Amino acid sequence: MKRLAWLPLLLSLFLTGCENSGASFLIDNDKNHSISLLREQRWFWSGEVEQKLVAARFPSCQRRVEVDPDTTAFTEMKLYQHDDRVFVTQQGSWWWAVSTDSCVVQKFATPPKDPGELVGTFKRKDGNVVFVPVAGS
Repeated sequence: MKRLAWLPLLLSLFLTGCENSGASFLIDNDKNHSISLLREQRWFWSGEVEQKLVAARFPSCQRRVEVDPDTTAFTEMKLYQHDDRVFVTQQGSWWWAVSTDSCVVQKFATPPKDPGELVGTFKRKDGNVVFVPVAGS
């Protein structure tokens, strides 16, 4: 029975250091219209973090799409507004289009010539992922 008393402590060690975080950009400060970045590290020994982009415009649209994984070090992700409901994200050499109109997230084969106006960046601050808008936005 004493062996089982250590089981919760042992299991908690496997979860220590795992990242499970997310941040959102509220479009026009509307909680029903947003683009979110979700990150999940499944195993503490892995340096890879799974990522998902979420396009949301309730009640018409909500889609979560897995994108290229990142590292635990975190590579900042820039967010550009290309059109009224079309956004472009860039993380390192990866680029994705995010539409809250058609509820689609699509990877670019090559970087876009004009991604649009930079609206902000998903960054790590005090150990958490946050969205930092461009000054004046």
